[in-house]
Amino acid sequence: MKSITRILKRLARIFQIIVSIKWIRFWKLYHSKSEILIWIPNLSLLYFGSDAFIWDMATIAGLVAENKEFRMVTGKRIGKYHDKKIFFSINNRYNIYGFDDYTNILLHITRQLEIQGNEVFPKQCETIFWENKTYMHQRFYMAKVHEPRTRIFDSMKHLLNAKIKFPYLIKAEHSCSAEGVFKIASYADLARLVADPDFIRKNRHIIAQELINMRKDLRVILVDGEIVLHYWRINKDKEWKPTSTSYGSEVDFDSFPEHWRQHIIDTFRSLELTTGAFDITWQDDDLSTEPIYLEVSPFYQPNPKMEVREKAYAFYKQHFSLFNSWDAKYVDVVFRIKQKQVKAYLSASAL
Repeated sequence: MKSITRILKRLARIFQIIVSIKWIRFWKLYHSKSEILIWIPNLSLLYFGSDAFIWDMATIAGLVAENKEFRMVTGKRIGKYHDKKIFFSINNRYNIYGFDDYTNILLHITRQLEIQGNEVFPKQCETIFWENKTYMHQRFYMAKVHEPRTRIFDSMKHLLNAKIKFPYLIKAEHSCSAEGVFKIASYADLARLVADPDFIRKNRHIIAQELINMRKDLRVILVDGEIVLHYWRINKDKEWKPTSTSYGSEVDFDSFPEHWRQHIIDTFRSLELTTGAFDITWQDDDLSTEPIYLEVSPFYQPNPKMEVREKAYAFYKQHFSLFNSWDAKYVDVVFRIKQKQVKAYLSASAL
């Protein structure tokens, strides 16, 4: 049954992609000598079932909407190009050699492409934020972003010597979707993490962070200083846990703290990102206090609004519905956001 559901979900995505691209204009604008490239590093069957496929097709739709000529390039010879405008989708498929720090590979690629006179979208200075929490928190500190108290240690030994008061969080350097977040409430919790060779091996730095008393956070997606999507993720349990929908959180797309809108936009602009998703919370869930910015990422997976609320949001993500498909709605919201991204990048590049 699960395999059938997986196939139906993929078909729903593919169908929505097909109807979302204006194919006549696509063929008129596709040009083999165009200066605008869409780079697809690995064109395989797995690619067509991936999130990167959706974002790449959304990039095509965005360029078509802006009436720009473009072409697609595939494979590993992207390094031969100079003085081009290169769009690509952030993901971990560039780490073909399986390094622990999979984010650094993409950082190296974008840096080399820019050295060769190319404009890369996202830019190298934006790509460095992707699942790189050490750098992200350093930038938060430099930009005076209001975040939980955070300390970064060079080793677990230094953390142990610091004797931080329980409870607190330890965050893996490279992770997403609430993975790699550990609540440390006692020496026993800390001992289990110290004894995990996989965690120690993969984390060059240890990030310790204040545990905020919160039961909900606000995901805010911005493009060029505009809030394009927002939703609360609400933990209904009494105890703290990550608010990712995979943990069963409720989702509220309607309410928004309007009195903090400009604060959120100004904070985002201080980080010099074209697009990104903030995770924001408030101490004791008190919206009269200053927002606390937990994380930001230049790549994100937006949750589309669902009208039916009888079941948990995670149920809709995992199951298939013929007339209210999460997957079709997901493709639709990705295309809508990507069109704004493409327009912002083209505008900044004076194309």
